[in-house]
Amino acid sequence: MTGVWEFAFVFFLVALTILVFLCIPALLEFRTTLRRFNKSLQIVNQDLPEILQNVRQITDTVNNASKKLDTSVKNVVELEQMISNEIKQPLQNIAQTIAMLLQVFNKIFRRKASK
Repeated sequence: MTGVWEFAFVFFLVALTILVFLCIPALLEFRTTLRRFNKSLQIVNQDLPEILQNVRQITDTVNNASKKLDTSVKNVVELEQMISNEIKQPLQNIAQTIAMLLQVFNKIFRRKASK
């Protein structure tokens, strides 16, 4: 019985040793990857404040342009309303007057044509 446990223990140690030797290249590659990631992170951290400043400037520019566009749209709407009030109503009055004149002329010429 003792021989089985000794054999199992030796088998376990051999398997563990093989597993450790197989994991060493993966661990070395993982360490290299971590170093590269650390370098990349340092570069990003160096450039990040400038990038954020540029993003803020772009955001401010877009906000200012949006405000100016909003003001311009409001001005165009006011101009359209003014044109509508100043021109549309007189044109409608003129059109109604012309329609009435045409009706009058139509009645006059029908009477003359009927006679």
